[in-house]
Amino acid sequence: MHVNKIRVLLGLLAGLFFVLPADAVELRFSGFGDFVLGFTGGDFADQTARTSFESFGIGDDPVNTMRGFQLTGTDFVVIADMSDDVTFLGEINFQAGRGVSNEIETDVERFFVDFKMKPRFNVQAGLFFTPIGYNNRFLYARAWLMNSIQVPDFFEEELNLIPTHTVGVTGYGGFVFKSGRTLNWSVSAGNGRAHAPDETIYARDISSNKEFTWLLEWLVPGYKDSRFGISGWRGNIDSVRIDDPSDPPVDLTTGEAMGLRETGLDAYAVVNTKRFSLNAEWVLSRQEDRIGNLPDDEYKMNGGLIEAALHLRKGKLHPYVRYDKTSVPDGGGPYLSLREDGGFATRHYIPEFEAVMAGAAYDVSSHTRVKLELQRHLGGPRQENGAALQVAYGF
Repeated sequence: MHVNKIRVLLGLLAGLFFVLPADAVELRFSGFGDFVLGFTGGDFADQTARTSFESFGIGDDPVNTMRGFQLTGTDFVVIADMSDDVTFLGEINFQAGRGVSNEIETDVERFFVDFKMKPRFNVQAGLFFTPIGYNNRFLYARAWLMNSIQVPDFFEEELNLIPTHTVGVTGYGGFVFKSGRTLNWSVSAGNGRAHAPDETIYARDISSNKEFTWLLEWLVPGYKDSRFGISGWRGNIDSVRIDDPSDPPVDLTTGEAMGLRETGLDAYAVVNTKRFSLNAEWVLSRQEDRIGNLPDDEYKMNGGLIEAALHLRKGKLHPYVRYDKTSVPDGGGPYLSLREDGGFATRHYIPEFEAVMAGAAYDVSSHTRVKLELQRHLGGPRQENGAALQVAYGF
């Protein structure tokens, strides 16, 4: 985003608070980010996948390839407590472009008003993280809160294999039992997918495609809360048909229409004790051809991770091991492979991911976490071996 646009965005955010009476608003400010030094080596895990990526992929390397010095950027969060029951949250991310980049991009992550009515029923309205699964909702600070370094493909917003953000409204709440356990719920309705998966629709006619989500979560209190949940979503997608990445760009207004119906399911288990934690999540989505003009009737994506960590030295040292696997339709399928630029869509090669990671995170302070990670890629276009050092911070 250009500098003048950044200034306008920050001006609007600042102006929101200056027009409110000082005695009516309590402001809280925080931020987080990270810095990475990465190394890669060895043969490519899948040479065929590498050849396809070099021909039709996005960028010089797959998203979140860690090679050399990388400044990820910093997220800034402002929370305004406008009353005991109404809170505004705004989050802007100043991030370096993924892969090889000499630009800082500006991304609006969240802008919503939270109306707290009662423990069993509350409402958020605006731009928020889609209430799907665990990692997409709670690891928004990513490096600072994660034990491991690698961002999972299945909730990486640059890929948007699942709809990571929603503009709309969500209701949520929890039923607390005598044992202290809580049954949380969430239901949301919002603008559905854009013409390309990495775009967000900030305004859409009420009669246009909408996306609906639901979530149920069993929360068990302890040293840290443990969570077990299931969630899902459903929505229609309208875009243009492009059969091959070698095809020229297609005008979104005149190209052959493509209509899909997307449904998804996500299940997760997060166990936290003083000495051990487990983070396991699996997601599946299916995109069905609504119009009947695609080669196949449906296209499936699935992905997941499982990470186990120990917590030693008074909870400061966190050795871990993790396994990730994400499978996409051939090259990303008819929709996940699309990207939009200037009213035209192009098709690209979206790779799969499979890797084992092992490493350790150390909390230097309550605001700084340092990590060292080794990676072994078992599939996809990345080199087989990787290593990374990360400094993550939050304030």
